[in-house]
Amino acid sequence: MPSSNSILGLVELANGNAGDTRSKSTNQVLHDVFGHRLAGWVRSNDQWSFLNDNRACVILRDIDSADELAMAAAKLDSVFKEPHYHLGQALPLVVTAGFTEFDDQESDLALAMQQAGIALNQAKQSENLFRLFSAAAEAENRSDESGQPAEMREMQQALDTNQFQLHYQPKVHAGSRTLIGAEAIIHWHHREHGILPPDAFIERAEREDLIKPLTRWAIKSAISRLARWPEPLSIALNICPALLLEDDILHFIKDALTAFDVTPARLNVEVSEQFGVGSGEHMLAQLSRLHDIGVTVTIDRFGTGSSSLAHFRDLPVDEVKIDRSFVERMLVSSKDFAIVKAIISLAHSFSLRVVADGVDSIAVANQLTDMRCDVLQGNAFDDPLPADEFALEYRTQSTP
Repeated sequence: MPSSNSILGLVELANGNAGDTRSKSTNQVLHDVFGHRLAGWVRSNDQWSFLNDNRACVILRDIDSADELAMAAAKLDSVFKEPHYHLGQALPLVVTAGFTEFDDQESDLALAMQQAGIALNQAKQSENLFRLFSAAAEAENRSDESGQPAEMREMQQALDTNQFQLHYQPKVHAGSRTLIGAEAIIHWHHREHGILPPDAFIERAEREDLIKPLTRWAIKSAISRLARWPEPLSIALNICPALLLEDDILHFIKDALTAFDVTPARLNVEVSEQFGVGSGEHMLAQLSRLHDIGVTVTIDRFGTGSSSLAHFRDLPVDEVKIDRSFVERMLVSSKDFAIVKAIISLAHSFSLRVVADGVDSIAVANQLTDMRCDVLQGNAFDDPLPADEFALEYRTQSTP
């Protein structure tokens, strides 16, 4: 974000002006609850006031980055997540916000209010929790001229309009075959090409330098989903190793876990072996910091890198995930079978859990169970499912 470290926002209660369908007393209750929860959201150095019954203006101070604003919005969502019960009736509290950067001394208050109003309308139209006003984005909306490549504009627009979604593939206990969690796998619900798997666009996101905002979105989405799932379940998320070398991603993970009040161990960060091993002391230090937060750390695609036992011994991780290329062929290739068996034995010798990826048949699942693998994942159990379908199939939604 630019130099200003204050944010002016308009926060609107979507159902706060339903005068035609609710009694005046109910609308007054909603107004009072709206104010009470807003007061619980803002900090001591922030300001807020009502503009009308269902809209308030807030000034958030000391917001130094887009990530901090996203965390403030996540807290706003959390504050209004639970309905208010009035006369035995649950009244949902749905809020939307528009923000703009604001300088108390130099900014034009009327202009800032107008910009926040534009952002609020954009948030409502896109069904987002909030939007931050961008003069550049507003100019692009008014003109087809842009200095960005078409592919980058398309992906940025997809991110802004919720075309990316996390699909969840179940992970099951090898012995009991009970659900223990899922891996969150990002898919692009493309308006022309249908649902695209990550292989179709991740390299493009890295090339266009959109992998960081995409990863932040995925982290926040996965952690917010964990907040709705029963406590024992976990979510695994693969994060680009290059991003894990940056401190801000670690801070973002920690802040998101705090904002959504999620036990850190329920988030499982997967990092590819090619980078997780042999990437130098800095990667080891970053993995140690993740581990110290309490996050579960997994070495993904294990067996495809150039691990030495010395590097493996020093890794601050909790589990290894056997690469699917070995698992898929283990019943037809004696060499792949031997590799899988050796990985399981080695990991258990270091007191690490073992996850097998690519379990596409019950025969493979049974063999892995006999080999004392801990966790199984693959199409033998289910394909990656959109969040709502996963919740219906596995009854993961917590009762409010």
